[in-house]
Amino acid sequence: MTHNRRDYSTGIFLSRLFMILLVIILALILISLTARFQRSLLGLALIIAIGLLAFYWSRELRKAMSSRRAVEKYPIELIEKDELILLTAQVPGPEEEVRVELRGTKLLLMGGRGFKRIIKLPCRATILNRSYLNGVLHLQLRKTIESRAQ
Repeated sequence: MTHNRRDYSTGIFLSRLFMILLVIILALILISLTARFQRSLLGLALIIAIGLLAFYWSRELRKAMSSRRAVEKYPIELIEKDELILLTAQVPGPEEEVRVELRGTKLLLMGGRGFKRIIKLPCRATILNRSYLNGVLHLQLRKTIESRAQ
């Protein structure tokens, strides 16, 4: 799962450009509403609603960008061998906060500082072995019987 740095920097540039355009458009709408509804209650309500929407969407865009950075910052390696699946992933600690949950074909990794990541497995599996050392989680999973039969 390697990502091209150029694609990543282009994505950051485009998201920032989109954010700037959104702020400019909202500012223009705010100015026009202020001029149109200078003293009315409806105008005041619309201005407050647009301000709240701008605040909400700017937070959501920031969250989306930070989750993409988390994926880039914490890589994983998934190797499938016969009836085994080997997973190596960087997960922020401390070790007491690192948890792993299997939900069907999805593996949920949780760690320190609110880290959470979902990894789609090629099939259903069970955890055979788990180790965590210096921020690196090693999992050895065995494919379930019904998954091996397919």
